[in-house]
Amino acid sequence: MTAESPPVRQLPSLTGYRAILFIAVFLTHALGAGYFFADQSINELGTILPYGTAALATFFVLSGFVLTWGEPWRTSIGLFWRRRVVKIYPGHIIIWAATLLMLVVIGPMSMMGTLEGVGPGPILANLFLVQTWIPDEQYLFSVYGVNWSVSCEILFYLALPLLIRPILRIRDDRLWAWFAGIAALIVAIPTVTHFFVGGELWGGGEMSFAQVYLTNFFPLSRMTEFLLGVFLARIVQTGRWPRLNSWWVALISIPLCAVMYVLPPTYRISGILTIGICLFVPVIAMRDLQGKPCWLNNKPMVLLGNASYAAYLVHFPALGLTRYLVGENEMFDVGTGLLIVFALFVVTQLLGILMFQYIERPLMRRFGSPRKPRQVPPQDSKIQEPA
Repeated sequence: MTAESPPVRQLPSLTGYRAILFIAVFLTHALGAGYFFADQSINELGTILPYGTAALATFFVLSGFVLTWGEPWRTSIGLFWRRRVVKIYPGHIIIWAATLLMLVVIGPMSMMGTLEGVGPGPILANLFLVQTWIPDEQYLFSVYGVNWSVSCEILFYLALPLLIRPILRIRDDRLWAWFAGIAALIVAIPTVTHFFVGGELWGGGEMSFAQVYLTNFFPLSRMTEFLLGVFLARIVQTGRWPRLNSWWVALISIPLCAVMYVLPPTYRISGILTIGICLFVPVIAMRDLQGKPCWLNNKPMVLLGNASYAAYLVHFPALGLTRYLVGENEMFDVGTGLLIVFALFVVTQLLGILMFQYIERPLMRRFGSPRKPRQVPPQDSKIQEPA
């Protein structure tokens, strides 16, 4: 692609799709970490199926697809990075500071931990979103731990402008082979960590901390999912995407879900499910490109999708605060538990929308684009300069 390429087509359905992915992540944490229900079988719905893990991995795929689709090579590397900084850091800093304030005022909380014994290193690493590069759980889960995924995204944003031009030079008929190579690498990561990485079992689970870290948290491991999105965008851009509807993608993904339960645990926390589920991204994109109606691109869904990053930042501290307010060890009947989870979801979405509308969007408009040169009005030739 060159500077003479036609304007980039917008893909609002993919923005709406982000809202669906956020719901999956929210439910995973609200049920599997909040434990509001006296009926344990309901709480276990947050962890018994890997829909939250798959949704988070799909966010990585979406980042690769959307950023590649937006053609970052049309702008300077500096401008691309500036836009990512303006997009990512302001909301993160607000939630980081609010969480620290909450821990100072309230003190230890079952879901948010405590500041006692935590040095400035983990707190500052979390602030600058570099915590996932440090294989230490005190760093990984400092302040509000779910932003480890944002820390991984920082690597993706730094790498894409440097990788995009070599990727553009890959022949169109070889893009699917590259996609297959990345998919093979995704399978290789949990295979290596299962067979070749040892250590004591961590947290009463089935894996050592090293296995969990290298499979799930290490940014270079998660970059493979981002690259799936990059190559899917190039496949669509070059007309190499086949006629494939969502039912075919589901048929590909369902066997992968079934296989997860017979594979070793490192595979269950890896991005293997993404290999099938990621194909929903180009399927949805093609509906927009073909002008087909899609409920994902209506205004409410697009708004929620745009606010999904802010909602993601907010949801875990809000969940921890809710757990504290209703009683750290209290569990409730189905009706009360559903009311708590629903109210928490609504509050999270409203806070996400407010952050998007009044912080994220204004800052992107103000600082995310280069300033236009100031126009100096031409001087009237009849006006003489003073002597």
